[in-house]
Amino acid sequence: MEVGSGMTDIDPKSDIELHTVDEQVIVRVPLAGQVTSEWLRRYQRLARATGVPVRTQVHPDRTWLAVSVPADGNQREVAATMDAARALIAEADAGERAPAAVQAESIVRDWWARRRESAPHRPISKVAVVRTGVGVEKRWPLFGALAVAIVVPLLLPSRFSVGPGWIVPAVLALLLVSIVVADRARDDRRPAMVRALSVALMVVLVAEAAGVTARLVADLVEGGPETKSATDLLSVGFGVWLYTILAFAFLYWVLDGGGPDARLWAPPEYPNLAFPEQLNPVIAPPGWRPQFFDYLYLGFTNATAFSPTDVMPLARWAKAAMTIQATGSLAILGLVIARAVNILQ
Repeated sequence: MEVGSGMTDIDPKSDIELHTVDEQVIVRVPLAGQVTSEWLRRYQRLARATGVPVRTQVHPDRTWLAVSVPADGNQREVAATMDAARALIAEADAGERAPAAVQAESIVRDWWARRRESAPHRPISKVAVVRTGVGVEKRWPLFGALAVAIVVPLLLPSRFSVGPGWIVPAVLALLLVSIVVADRARDDRRPAMVRALSVALMVVLVAEAAGVTARLVADLVEGGPETKSATDLLSVGFGVWLYTILAFAFLYWVLDGGGPDARLWAPPEYPNLAFPEQLNPVIAPPGWRPQFFDYLYLGFTNATAFSPTDVMPLARWAKAAMTIQATGSLAILGLVIARAVNILQ
């Protein structure tokens, strides 16, 4: 079958057709230009290989692309699917103009060149994320860490809190619930709302970590109630130390690369924190992105080694944050252990 002449693309003079079937909206996009049976087979193969939810529909006077998008999809999701369907038109056209073997060799060489040049960033499409789940944030480490961060202040002596001991845990719980509710909203403002609430949660965590650390150091220097018992001192010191790890892990998670959403959909050209999987992509699956557990590990290793281990800070804010965390951790561990040993003697 031949329709028109020249390269294939969408027909700008015609309009699309929309049909709703169950929970899907079927978008019929008219094509113009050269459409052959081989071109149609090539397009369908590309669609299956990439997981784009699109099929071709051939009629005597017109060829259509039928793209399936979720009825409850947001603007970014629907646009990404439509863009992916149109991008396959150019790829199918490219195969029409070159012998199969030559075309395959060219594709492989181009793929290898892109992999070598941009491997540390490797953007991943919305369709690929939905289909494979690679790079999607796992929530249970995040919620588990925040639950611990809510409980720790309640276990510390009341004098470690500026006001009632339940104030900070209540604020953290309220912000956490707000983030969950905002994340489930079907609204174009959802990313901005979640981002603002996450930054607020980070500020509360870091401020509380600074407060309890300062209170503990002052007690160790001047002699507080918990410094009279090695057991009390070690338990309070461990609680403060653990809280600082959680606070800085959340800080790294929120600030690195603009946050988890930005790292997934629009990774920066140069990372703020360079993980081994980014420096040597061949040891990680395609589309790998650091998740909260990776930042929790970073916070723990920086608090125990007092310096970078496998994750290198590249941005100045990252260097400053790791310096502050290492300094605070060194003060907590050094003073607590020294005072505990002195009590036991």
